[in-house]
Amino acid sequence: MNFFSKNLPKANLILIFKNFFNIGVFQFAGMLLQLLAIPLITRKYGLEVFGEIALTTSAAYLLGNFVNYGTTQTAIKEVAISRNDYKSLSQIFSNVFCLRLIVFILITITTTVTITTITTLGKNLQLWLSVAPLILSEIINPLYFLIGIEKIHWISWGNLMTRLLSLFLIFSITIENNQAFYMNLFVGVPLLVFYLVVFIYVIREFKIKLFALKYAQLRSGLTNNFFVTFNGNSALMQQSIFLFFVAGLQNPVLLGAYGIVDKLLSATRQIVSSFSLSIYPRASELYHDEISKWRVFRQKIQKFYALFFIFLAIIIYACSYLLVNILTKDQNECTIVFVQLFSLVPLFLALNANNVIDLLLANQYKSMFYISLLVLLTTFILSILLTYLNESISLGWYPVLMEGTCLLIYTTFISKLKLRAV
Repeated sequence: MNFFSKNLPKANLILIFKNFFNIGVFQFAGMLLQLLAIPLITRKYGLEVFGEIALTTSAAYLLGNFVNYGTTQTAIKEVAISRNDYKSLSQIFSNVFCLRLIVFILITITTTVTITTITTLGKNLQLWLSVAPLILSEIINPLYFLIGIEKIHWISWGNLMTRLLSLFLIFSITIENNQAFYMNLFVGVPLLVFYLVVFIYVIREFKIKLFALKYAQLRSGLTNNFFVTFNGNSALMQQSIFLFFVAGLQNPVLLGAYGIVDKLLSATRQIVSSFSLSIYPRASELYHDEISKWRVFRQKIQKFYALFFIFLAIIIYACSYLLVNILTKDQNECTIVFVQLFSLVPLFLALNANNVIDLLLANQYKSMFYISLLVLLTTFILSILLTYLNESISLGWYPVLMEGTCLLIYTTFISKLKLRAV
């Protein structure tokens, strides 16, 4: 069966790249806000205020990720399969909303108790309240739904406009007191309002009826999505843990050199994630219809990944001097070697992307949890060994070894699974 046959027409490829572009715009909007807000805030209010904002918004995004509770990954498949069944869509929508709401309540109680117990009230509580809109927005964030039905374009551009509005408010309005409090509101409130508008639109457009979440569904959702949430956070943790070890060497030059690679790795993850999300709805339909169709589709995607990212690896390696000069305006040899070693990392990340989709399609959530534990164990072992060697070049091997090991672990699990259409 060919990728451009009747079963997998050329329109599939066009739609995938359209989805990839739109999801990329959505993720780019968040990156744009984070990058452009830095000079706006530091020049206007100073580093101290920016530090408070950075700390509280980082905590808010982390808590928001927990509120999301893996539903972006698990629910896309369900929406894609049921896109023409309004009753099923209503049930999925209700389950996600109720699950997120319950997790939000649990997190709010835990966080509020922690803040009031280990800190004084006043400013700390104010800052916590100022990021509440950011966390609340995740309850009603309908991104999973629109990706599932493959109508993501206008929410992507709407999200970009919302982020630009936040930047405009930060730039144009001068605050005399409690600057961090109001800056956080400038970021969170427009996003909350935008998601609320989209949330209401989805309910009306798709005739969604909200149902109460049954206990059995709640228990299943809390269990399965815990595994997915842990798996998603493990990728972020493996980067942060190694950075912590590098910082412990107390060598600012090495930390800065590896910091460049860390940012490249984060950007690569976002690009690969965008493409994975763009093919996930179609993969869900094919897998549900007939596993062989998904396997053929998967092989084509893997070949595309291999060709594209091998070519990219050659470009990164050959242009490492130029790339480092653009990023740092310096020809630091250590940074150049780190970037050259990094050149294979995007290939490993991309080849592993379909393994994650395989696990999600097969509902192998517990396997994802076990994989995460192995990944974190590998992270600690490599971090200890590579920093113990006390050679600058050894640090550059971490991303290559880590992502190569992740690919091996996921592939081993996938080879032992007996997948079936569900």
